[in-house]
Amino acid sequence: MRVSLESSVVAADIQRVARYLEPRELLVGQRILLTGCTGFFGKWLLATLAHLNQGGASIEVTAVSRSPQAFLSEYPEYVGSGWIKWLQHDVQAPLDIAPGARFDLVIHAATDTLAGAHADLLRIYDTILGGARHILDLAVRTGTRRILFTGTGAQYGPLEFGHPVTESSPSSCPSHLAGSAYAEAKRAQETLAAIYAQKHGLEIVLARCFAFSGPGIALDAHFAIGNFVRDALWKDELLLHSSGRAVRSYLHGADLAVWLLTLLVRGAASNAYNVGSDKGLTIAELACKVVDRISPGKQVKVLGVDEATQARSYYVPDIEKARGLGLDDWTSLDQSIDSTARWIRENH
Repeated sequence: MRVSLESSVVAADIQRVARYLEPRELLVGQRILLTGCTGFFGKWLLATLAHLNQGGASIEVTAVSRSPQAFLSEYPEYVGSGWIKWLQHDVQAPLDIAPGARFDLVIHAATDTLAGAHADLLRIYDTILGGARHILDLAVRTGTRRILFTGTGAQYGPLEFGHPVTESSPSSCPSHLAGSAYAEAKRAQETLAAIYAQKHGLEIVLARCFAFSGPGIALDAHFAIGNFVRDALWKDELLLHSSGRAVRSYLHGADLAVWLLTLLVRGAASNAYNVGSDKGLTIAELACKVVDRISPGKQVKVLGVDEATQARSYYVPDIEKARGLGLDDWTSLDQSIDSTARWIRENH
């Protein structure tokens, strides 16, 4: 199922949200290196850049992928596209770029967030830091001026319930636990970027990304909203195997792409920005909302037992800093759920 302008649902979402991309003139004619282009972030970014180019933006993209042919077999609309050049490469190794190649901007969005990819914690830690180092070295070699790194809200560690976390929070993941490998590597990535910025004068912008929704979200992984939409469409009832009391918030994919492109060109250098929605709701409330939007009347069953002594999980960002750049969660959660359901039906 494709997340591109070939989908009428995705095209409509981008058409609706792209008008909020205030600094689009700063993207005109730019040469962008994009990693992670075959994941959720990358697919929405490519579709949004395609939309901008349809409007005459003349943006050139070098898309880095371990297996571009596999991606292009699913997305033939990008085959022969004059504005995308594909580079087959794994970011764990230094990038082999043609002599004289130059990039104005880099978005480093590589790193698999699916649970299965985290089975080898040492590998995920090495992949994040090694990939960041190779991107930074490339920027120095090619004279790139600005880089956007995508991090995670998990860098903050367990959050105080009911208090959206700000970028200045001293909270952090427990570094003595092996399970913190992903989040701690993303934190270390920021420090590595700061060192390169100081030494080489690079402009580094850091995006700390929370939870997302919309077409392209995995329907069979550890993303609750994707699983709920799947079950609301195809199952007799929706089952929660937790207590449903954890709180999450969701930013739609089209909004995400506009946020990342805005941060790329307008974010303050050496600054971090939370990327997500600040409208939190419990997982149980989310399940009921999904059912109400997609299949009213289906039953939601909560099977998990609430542990009174266990702290409630809370994962919601404060986004006032991003709002200072004109960003917001323009797509409501209801709209995002509707869009996801229409996209799935469009492909089945």
